[in-house]
Amino acid sequence: MNKIAIAVLVAIHFAMSLWHGNAHKALAIALPPEKNAFVFIVILIAPIVAASMVWTRYVLAGVWIFFLSMLGAMLFGAYHHYILVSPDNIGHLPQISLEAHATFIHSAASLALLELASALYGAFLLGSLSVTRAETNQRDRVTSG
Repeated sequence: MNKIAIAVLVAIHFAMSLWHGNAHKALAIALPPEKNAFVFIVILIAPIVAASMVWTRYVLAGVWIFFLSMLGAMLFGAYHHYILVSPDNIGHLPQISLEAHATFIHSAASLALLELASALYGAFLLGSLSVTRAETNQRDRVTSG
């Protein structure tokens, strides 16, 4: 498993999340408290916790948190930016400026792609870790038997 890859993906995701957050501010798009809580906990904090955990003995838990946070972030963003009709939807943005619209649209799309790629990478890592654990358990059974 490449711990550095997770750290890099999380760092890029954090920077892109700030970029998108600034686009929200430029268009005066505020989220209700429960959605803000989701953004802070699942989209911002959980990936950082996950990236920290993969450097400890809690690698598997860290990869799970990475996978679930990226999947949750991608589903949240896709739903709010492309499906739900609201000021947060790219087709219903407040009429403030074309530059702010472009920033919002590009940051939303970039985040969606990064989160999808990160979730897929997390799923791949979980599959690899489970195969490795199964092989280790099998080897331990053979050795002790």
